[in-house]
Amino acid sequence: MMLMARRRKSHPPEEDFPMTPMIDMVFLLLVFFMTVSTLAQADKQVKLDLPESEQSDVPDDLSDRGTVSLDADGNLYLGARPLDIEGMQGEMKQALEANPELRIHVRADSQTPYREIRKVLNACAEVGAYEVIYATYQSR
Repeated sequence: MMLMARRRKSHPPEEDFPMTPMIDMVFLLLVFFMTVSTLAQADKQVKLDLPESEQSDVPDDLSDRGTVSLDADGNLYLGARPLDIEGMQGEMKQALEANPELRIHVRADSQTPYREIRKVLNACAEVGAYEVIYATYQSR
């Protein structure tokens, strides 16, 4: 009797799961959330006493916004970074070229002279900001 060699069943080779794209996405999400959380907190680092208004409305959509702050002395901040009016215009122009739907939120201290606020509003108009929102507290 002749012994026959048994053939082993051949299993298809296991395919490796591609991890590199998944790792790339995780790092991109991590960088995105770190950037967004930093920008969201930057608006609140400039301490201001905003004016009150009975007719103020909270915007429904808070995305796509740039924040310009003016303190009581007329110092200008883009986010939390101090700038002069020309520097603000340059950065705002670049931001508007990248995102034409960008809304500008102007946060000015209640003691800021209006001439300083008007300079910022005029600068926003010069660079083509289509929507400028003046931030106030809603009085209750």
